Amino acid sequence: MGRFTIVITLLIIASFVRCGEYDFTVEVAAGKFQCFFQPVDLTKHKTLEVDYQVIDGGDLNINFMILHGANILKQDQLKVDGSHRIELNQPGDYQVCFDNSFSYQSRKVVFFEIFLFDAHGNLDETDLSAMARTDADLSSKMNELGVTIDEFHRRANGIKNNLNKVEYHQALLRAHEARDRAVMSANFDRVTFWSVVHTLVMVGVAGVQVFMIRSLFEENSKIGKVLRKGKFD
Repeated sequence: MGRFTIVITLLIIASFVRCGEYDFTVEVAAGKFQCFFQPVDLTKHKTLEVDYQVIDGGDLNINFMILHGANILKQDQLKVDGSHRIELNQPGDYQVCFDNSFSYQSRKVVFFEIFLFDAHGNLDETDLSAMARTDADLSSKMNELGVTIDEFHRRANGIKNNLNKVEYHQALLRAHEARDRAVMSANFDRVTFWSVVHTLVMVGVAGVQVFMIRSLFEENSKIGKVLRKGKFD
């Protein structure tokens, strides 16, 4: 039972610590410029990746940039989505910014994810090997199981990275679904509006035609007199 508890504990630590992956859904109001800060520790983080997608609002486009201080590292203009990866060589706060200042009426809903990778391209920052070396009892019990901490860490990280990829693709699919739903809703509203307009125009034209035809047969109708005069002239 003790061995099973050790394995479960390590799996929980390896699988649920997500220090290098973040996802958000934010709303950028019309005419606004919003930035989100991501602190970076160069002893742990070597690569920063940002994926974004506009899922609702207006023409589904937005301006995007990644800043470090006053330096613009990456920039997009009026894009629906994008993906950028940069190598980190300076510590501090990196800014992920969305610019909707060009839109005067439409707010934009943006889904984006931030990934912080180490030198080996991994997201996990939990060093199980160091934990085992500081805990002699844990290390000895793992050796009794015939499993080294390094091997366990490597395999657990592989499973975790695969699960992260699955979660990432599921998040993208949800974002695509939300964007498609927003587009369909906008198209439905547009079709409904113009259908009502066309129906009202047709009803109005039919009413005018009936009124004018009746005027031709009414002796006291001024419009009828004008129409009859024009016809006989």
